[in-house]
Amino acid sequence: MTDHHARIVAAFTEQAETFQDPHLNTAFTSALDWLVDLIDPAPHDAWLDVAAGTGLVGRTLARRVGRVLCVDATEAMLEAGRNEAAGDGIHNVDFVLGDALDLPVAPGSFDGAVTRFSFHHLEEPRAALATMVDACRPGGRIVVKDLIASAEPGVREQQDRIEALRDDSHLRMALPGEIADWGRELGLEVEAPVVRELDRPLEPWLAQSCTPPDRSHVVREALTAELDRGERTGMRPHRRGSELWFRQTWEVTLATRPG
Repeated sequence: MTDHHARIVAAFTEQAETFQDPHLNTAFTSALDWLVDLIDPAPHDAWLDVAAGTGLVGRTLARRVGRVLCVDATEAMLEAGRNEAAGDGIHNVDFVLGDALDLPVAPGSFDGAVTRFSFHHLEEPRAALATMVDACRPGGRIVVKDLIASAEPGVREQQDRIEALRDDSHLRMALPGEIADWGRELGLEVEAPVVRELDRPLEPWLAQSCTPPDRSHVVREALTAELDRGERTGMRPHRRGSELWFRQTWEVTLATRPG
């Protein structure tokens, strides 16, 4: 286990209790049905949810496909997902401990693979995409949804700095279209990425990730300074009443492994 992998496991073990709270984690708990509609799976499909966390996507998929396997590196997340699935009466989803770079599955054993908000945590996201491709049969679908950085020079570095202050398992956001480019390099048939934006209140975002008070203060100060015409953070801060908000860009990359 690398130091960074250990950092991911530590971060998401701590976040397991807040991960599914819709008041704190809008990004993960919203637009699940929208994403599955975009995927448009067949009823008999077998799907793989990579870096699944508690399996929010996988459990939503499970209502519309034959079976789902959720793989994550953090046992606390998987256990929370198992409990939620059992409570909801979802019996066609399994939860397995595993690494996105070394998936515990046979090649070509799934009709599709999806990951959401994971690549910006990974040291080798392109390699993770390759493992997802390998897990799918010819004709299988590969879907990646993640945060996307500004293409403006110098701004992405500031975005990554703020994200890492909030959660030190964050590494680097991809640029617009970069994940699609990786897919083409791997021989996939890639559709035009689908882009969405989300306004989020700052304080629940910091609370969900259990950000230490000193780092939370730095984030608040940076966003407030930008509102006062200070250095750009790339977070597009704004106020709603007395609350500080910011805006994220999400990109969904959909691709097919050639038959």
